[in-house]
Amino acid sequence: MASPKSKSPQSIQQLDPERSVRGASYLNKTAETPDPWALCATLEYGGDRSFAFAVEKLIVQTPQSEWGKIEERLLATLALPGCTEAGRAFLCKMLGWVGSARSVPALAGLMREATTANVARTALELIPGPEASAALREALASLRGNDRAGVIGSIAARRDAEAGPALAALKGNAAEPAIVRGTAARALERLASS
Repeated sequence: MASPKSKSPQSIQQLDPERSVRGASYLNKTAETPDPWALCATLEYGGDRSFAFAVEKLIVQTPQSEWGKIEERLLATLALPGCTEAGRAFLCKMLGWVGSARSVPALAGLMREATTANVARTALELIPGPEASAALREALASLRGNDRAGVIGSIAARRDAEAGPALAALKGNAAEPAIVRGTAARALERLASS
C-alpha cells in the first residue's frame, strides 16, 4: 500500500484569497488607528471618551512592576502641546494611580494653574514619597483661598507632620479666609492624633 503524499504548506492566499484580502485590509486599518494615549490629550468634557476608557482599562490591568512605563507614557502625553483641560484632568487622575517621584514636578506645576490645581493636588495626595509631601508644603505659600484649603486637606490626609508649623501659622493668621483657618485647625488636630 502506498503512503499518501504529504501536502506542502500553502499560503493563506492560496487557501482562501477572500480571507487574505480581508486580513490585509484589517492590518491596514489597524496601522491607521490613532494612538489612544495621544487622544487622551485631546479629551473634551462631554466628548468621546472611548479611548480614555481603553487607556484606563490598560492601566488597571498593568502589574505594579510595570507602572514606570505607564507613568512615562502619561507624562509624555501630559506634555503634548495643546493638551486640553479635560485631558490634563484625566492624565492627572491616572498619575495619581501609578505615579512616583518622577511625576511630582509636572503635577506641582499644574497646581499653580486654576483649571488644574485640584486634579494635580489630588494626584499628589495619592503619590507616595517625600517628594509629593514637599510639593504640597511648597504650594501652601503660592496658593490662596479654596486652593490653599485643598492643599491643607491633602497634607492632613498624608499626615505630613513637617507641615505643622506652616499650618499653625495659617490657623492663627486673621488675614486668611475662614475656610483656610478652619481647614488648618482641623489638619493640626488630625496630625496631633496620628
